[in-house]
Amino acid sequence: MKKYNFIKAQLAKTNKKNDENYVVTRIWHKLDNLDVKFVTQQYVVRDDGRYALTDMYFPQIGVHIEVDEPHHIHQIIQDEIREKDIVSITNHEILRVDVSEDLDAINNQIEFIIQYLNKKISELGREFEPWDIERENDPKTYINKGYIELKENVAFEKCVDVCNCFGHNYKSWFKGGAKHPYLDDTRLWFPKLYPNDEWDNSITSDELIIREKSTDKSKVKAHMEEHIESNIHNRIVFAKVKGPLGDVMYRFKGEYKLNIEQSYSENCLVWERSATRVKTYNPKIR
Repeated sequence: MKKYNFIKAQLAKTNKKNDENYVVTRIWHKLDNLDVKFVTQQYVVRDDGRYALTDMYFPQIGVHIEVDEPHHIHQIIQDEIREKDIVSITNHEILRVDVSEDLDAINNQIEFIIQYLNKKISELGREFEPWDIERENDPKTYINKGYIELKENVAFEKCVDVCNCFGHNYKSWFKGGAKHPYLDDTRLWFPKLYPNDEWDNSITSDELIIREKSTDKSKVKAHMEEHIESNIHNRIVFAKVKGPLGDVMYRFKGEYKLNIEQSYSENCLVWERSATRVKTYNPKIR
């Protein structure tokens, strides 16, 4: 039922866009494969750093579909998307459907996409992981795997799930970060990577740099010194975002290391991505 509700919600997002609705629903029904996950209206950051909105996204195979409507341009304003779930499309593919053509031509384009998607799935063979909506948000999935990888677009529904991937055994957790049970120089971090009431945080379009700064100018220096003088200069980052159903999720962005020299230069904490794969752990015996 959870998967059914997810699918209905994704299709419903296209209801008021006739061309998009026709293409998306036809692709989904002709693909006819419940092992494949799709997301509609997925925000992405392109290789050139600009933001865009793709009409249909298949995360298991890194393929996006864009419906090219006449005079249709996605105009994305930074303030409108800052809380959204944004996926980097580096190494992803974009397939287009031109709906200005006649119906037979549109359907032929869709048929090509169906064949292409099935080909991509077939080429992955055993590496293709069937969509299991329960497993994808379960810490045990990644503990058993032994790692979390950036390219897999991992996101959890709660920050407590993140904590338990790295050796905690919490029932709940509501703070903006947590200590790493196994690594003394590393902290788990759940930031909002956009300006908000307390923090003026940001992430570069390539997601290689995170800047962290208090909005209270009187606290900036003390905050910087506290973290620079500590021995905890690594952070495993799961950014707080709005997921595909409008719900809050925590998406893995990588492991980041504090650049002390650059932090002093910019008068804020500057974190540089140091790894795209991090090890997961069984609960630590206390």
